[in-house]
Amino acid sequence: MLLLIPSFALAQRGHLVILSVASTGNGSLAPEIGGTADLYLEIGPGTGQVFIDSFPLTKLDTQSSTRFANRIACSYAGVDCSQYDFYYTIRADSTVIGGPSAGAAFAVLTAAMLLHEPVNESIAITGTINSGGIVGPVAGVKPKAEAAAARGLSEVLISAFSYPTELNESYVRAVNGTDATLNLSRLYVPLNLSTLSIPVRQVATLDEALSIFTGRARHEVNSSPTPDPEYVRIMRSVADGLCTRRSQLAERLNATNASERNVTAQVVAAEATGDWYSAASYCFGDLVRLRGEDFAPLSQQARRAQYTRLAADIASLQRSTERHPLATLADLETSVIVLERLREAGDALQEENVSNISAESLGFAYERYNSARSWLAFFGMRSPRITLDQQHLRAACAGKIVEADERIGYAALYLPDSYLADARKELGVASADQERERFTLCLFRAAKAQAQADLLAGTISVPKEKLDSLVQGKLAAAGSVIAGQERKGLFPLLGYSYYRYAQSLAAHDPYSALTFAEYSLELSDPGAFFPSPHPFRLDRRWLSLGLLFLSGCLLGLGLGLFFGYRFRSKGRVRRSRTRHK
Repeated sequence: MLLLIPSFALAQRGHLVILSVASTGNGSLAPEIGGTADLYLEIGPGTGQVFIDSFPLTKLDTQSSTRFANRIACSYAGVDCSQYDFYYTIRADSTVIGGPSAGAAFAVLTAAMLLHEPVNESIAITGTINSGGIVGPVAGVKPKAEAAAARGLSEVLISAFSYPTELNESYVRAVNGTDATLNLSRLYVPLNLSTLSIPVRQVATLDEALSIFTGRARHEVNSSPTPDPEYVRIMRSVADGLCTRRSQLAERLNATNASERNVTAQVVAAEATGDWYSAASYCFGDLVRLRGEDFAPLSQQARRAQYTRLAADIASLQRSTERHPLATLADLETSVIVLERLREAGDALQEENVSNISAESLGFAYERYNSARSWLAFFGMRSPRITLDQQHLRAACAGKIVEADERIGYAALYLPDSYLADARKELGVASADQERERFTLCLFRAAKAQAQADLLAGTISVPKEKLDSLVQGKLAAAGSVIAGQERKGLFPLLGYSYYRYAQSLAAHDPYSALTFAEYSLELSDPGAFFPSPHPFRLDRRWLSLGLLFLSGCLLGLGLGLFFGYRFRSKGRVRRSRTRHK
């Protein structure tokens, strides 16, 4: 009878060992000791909720990094995780579980289960998980490796962007109890991974780690997207217009100097590779400088007149852009880009004291307004037609604000508030757009705020020696996202533009390159603007009741057939006996 009742244990269950580290005493110079914990995950039908059951308790950063790891894994696996609930369980011997160093392990286990791939539980990974599936560095590699070896594991994976060090204990003993000044350069020394009692391998991405844990082939990543030909034509025209205006203004001001020659060289290099957005950006930056010089001789009265005209022009273009019908994806992105540039121009004017207007701010606002006008050329570009759903946009805007706020809060656990000022300001603008029901702009600005927080959170522990390789990793991830959109017949205008600009900046300004690569990652998937089709799915409770009802029916049918057969058999025996009497 039990065989007729189906199991209600619908959830998958997976397990990995995670590594931890704790100090053995007071003070920053106390030795650290490694530990292990068990991570379990169950996935079942649901509504996209993430639950954490831990003993002992987890700190806020662990909870936040778990939710972020879940989103990264869902994106990697290409699964709509709003159809499932995730139940993470942590069991450890330590008093409190804290820190983001298990983020990569959470992402690995989640992605493997979503892809129905069994994991090798004798392997452990320690590292954060960052946007683009980048595995970030964490501290305590040596004690964690020792704990893994003591647990009987076969291998430990760490971030390829880490620069492992260990406490120089001999130096600490030498200075301990003396009046000698502590030499920080001698406090930690490079860790020789080959001396550890367990193999340690470096990985750069979730994809690379997952291939080791599961044995599955790595994704074939196309990180060299092909630009839409019409985009190239329009952007080239925009770049030509900006660069011509720059040359004319420089000639009028007789402003040929080392800075101008450097910009010219950057523009020529960008044009040689067909990178018209970067060429336009370099020319815009120099135009702002030149326009400031152009306005510098003006009297305050003349500047106020320029200020008044410009404020009216900005307001007029904003009204007409907001009224422009959005028939295609290109129209949607163009509208967002134009309105964003107009906001920046307006902000530059509002920050000025009208009685004392600076030439530099006025020059920036003037050229930012002209940049917005240049982007109007992308209205009408060939692109897939769209239908915007205001109800979905409202919910997506609210959801993205929550995501961005959580990532800013996570970064704030490790960084001073001053580092996050720009992200908080961007998020505040997104919230204002939400109140005004400008949901597309809200999504764009909240995405930028999240990208800024992700950038800071993902580079906290990356040493300068690894910065260039991190830039290349982010560019590869962004290129892969854009290429994936192109396979769907979509072309992200701004995502691709930022991607090419980050490539151009990588050689001489890696920090700015990282910023624009992060923007590209966040803004290259337009899916947030449109509701995704959900397959029909019963609520988990109704599904359980349905299975119970079906089980009862099957049991009743089985019993009916069984007793019916017995009854008919006895009837045939009685009739046979009667005939033989």
